[in-house]
Amino acid sequence: MNIDFPLSQTLKTTKTHLAKLERMGISTIRDALEFFPRAIESTEISSDFRHIQLGVKQTVSGILTDVRKETTTRGKKIARAALTLNDGSVLDVIWFQIPYLLRNMRDESRVFLVGKIDRNYGKIQVSNPEIHLDRNVHIGALRAIYPESPPITSKWLREKITGLLVFVKEFSEILPHKILQSEKFMGKAEAIHTIHRPKDSESWYQARHRLGFEEIFSIQVRVMREKFLREKKTQNKYLVAMNTDQVKADIEKLPFELTTAQKKCLYQVLKDFEADKPMHRLMQGDVGSGKTIVAFLAGLHMARSRSQVAILAPTEILAKQHFANALKFFPSTMRVELLTGSVTAKNKQNIKNKLAHGDIQILIGTHALFTEDTVFKNLGLAVIDEQHRFGVQQRAILAQNNSHVLAMTATPIPRTLALTMYGDQDISVIDEMPAGRKSIITRVVHDEKASTLCYRFIDDQIEKGRQIFWVCPLIDESDKIEAKNVKHEFERINNELFPKRRVEFLHGKMKAKEKDAIMRRFRDHEFDILVSTSVIEVGVDIPNATVMVIENSERFGLSQLHQFRGRIGRNDMQSYCFLMVGKKDDAQKQRLRAMEKSNNGMYLAEVDLKLRGMGEIYGTRQSGLPDLKCADLTNLELLQKARDWAISILKEDVTLESYPALKREVERGEVYF
Repeated sequence: MNIDFPLSQTLKTTKTHLAKLERMGISTIRDALEFFPRAIESTEISSDFRHIQLGVKQTVSGILTDVRKETTTRGKKIARAALTLNDGSVLDVIWFQIPYLLRNMRDESRVFLVGKIDRNYGKIQVSNPEIHLDRNVHIGALRAIYPESPPITSKWLREKITGLLVFVKEFSEILPHKILQSEKFMGKAEAIHTIHRPKDSESWYQARHRLGFEEIFSIQVRVMREKFLREKKTQNKYLVAMNTDQVKADIEKLPFELTTAQKKCLYQVLKDFEADKPMHRLMQGDVGSGKTIVAFLAGLHMARSRSQVAILAPTEILAKQHFANALKFFPSTMRVELLTGSVTAKNKQNIKNKLAHGDIQILIGTHALFTEDTVFKNLGLAVIDEQHRFGVQQRAILAQNNSHVLAMTATPIPRTLALTMYGDQDISVIDEMPAGRKSIITRVVHDEKASTLCYRFIDDQIEKGRQIFWVCPLIDESDKIEAKNVKHEFERINNELFPKRRVEFLHGKMKAKEKDAIMRRFRDHEFDILVSTSVIEVGVDIPNATVMVIENSERFGLSQLHQFRGRIGRNDMQSYCFLMVGKKDDAQKQRLRAMEKSNNGMYLAEVDLKLRGMGEIYGTRQSGLPDLKCADLTNLELLQKARDWAISILKEDVTLESYPALKREVERGEVYF
């Protein structure tokens, strides 16, 4: 049996638990041992009153007596007991849910209780404690606290993982010896054993630091190796010298002034066109910051050199929006075409024939660009809008002839995340908004009075001819998740809140044509309120929309809320965003206050990273980002050190033949971007 052996044939547990583990990405012994605890806590046992601290969680041992079950005035069953310590002191014990162990427990049993001890109505009370009958992996020392997802609890994981620790010796040491020696890291087997069963807090933090370094280091080696190998074997086939006078003339023709950040990004792209290697650049900037016009200006520069330009959009409606804008921007001497799923077969073939002969200079499209018979004669520049919406293989198709690649994203990427995950790309940032854009006024709505005022305000905005986005977390009602859903909210808004207004709904399960039709009708102001799921996060501009309502806003990361908010404020009118809190006493509303204070996407992404982790940067985990098990992306020093070591190792041996264990790990992992 090795560490890649399935848990279903290893653990004695229920099918329900195994199914949940599978959904959590834990299916082998390796997965279980690499499911690292998020924290540790002391369970050192106190048996005398003088060792007890009030107001904190701790472990006490004594004789349990007077166990009795009671029913509250509301009909809820609870349990009470008395715990006598070694010095004769007595603690009152209360359970709000009766533990299984109490059902057959005889009186005067020695037990170990883990819970918060406090003074309550003159008594020293232990509230809702864990109960153990003997010393075990849960008490008497430091214990691991894991991310939980019922029925998978920390208690369950501690018991199961402890039994698997005999396999830690089978983990390969992928860090080169010189790194282990220089950084004074413990070995991998020791680190994995220690992080699950620490002797003390210092060794636990050392193990976590070492495993976090390895995680970042392996990602850095993977992405930097891609860059090293690409640059080693490719030359810039589409070398275009920057014509400064021509670029200035292009900019002067625009009906608006470019921001300094836009000019800087354009300069970086055009300098890449002159370099020895093909461009591989990521341009990030908030929704509405003007990334598309920078891409168009770069495309114009490339098209003048008789090379072709492809602009790839994640949705058909966004592709059509780019196409309409491109027809206005590019000179009539350059042929611009649109290739999407809805284009007729005859027109598709016509476009592809002209594309292969070089008669089309700019092609804008969706996934339809990825078919085998879509062949460019000389693709000089591929622009990928919202790159995380496309797979690695799809993006590679556009770059296969060594064309320049400019990826764009409206998701603000914290410096630490960019340093780690985007190591094979150069990064440009548009960190200012065009002149005339007003900051969106954002308010957290958490009580009935505020909700009533909010609805009145929305009705007034509609009366003035404005439109409203109304976002819900769910499509249908759920028994498991307490949150607003699109279908129910549509009925409530349409029939109760705004019966005189025109309301439509939209969700991800609809067919693409149906979604596009609804968004087109919304853009043409055929209705006032669009009730939607998060599918509106990336989409067509609705300049007339001035209000964004987000139900159960506490369920979204700040970065995704900021993405939603970016769908409004696309004009010179004042816009407003209302963050509705599902549970009126939800502590999350304090986190949401950051949205009231700032319209800066980068700042909010940093807050998200610290509070909710990397998976929340994109709001959902479909983005292709790896789910880091241990690394702390707020530790810039660790990230920089891992990056420096990765570059050093690759400069020495880009093939990694000298480091076979590291090579296997790198090739076993995924390429993320």
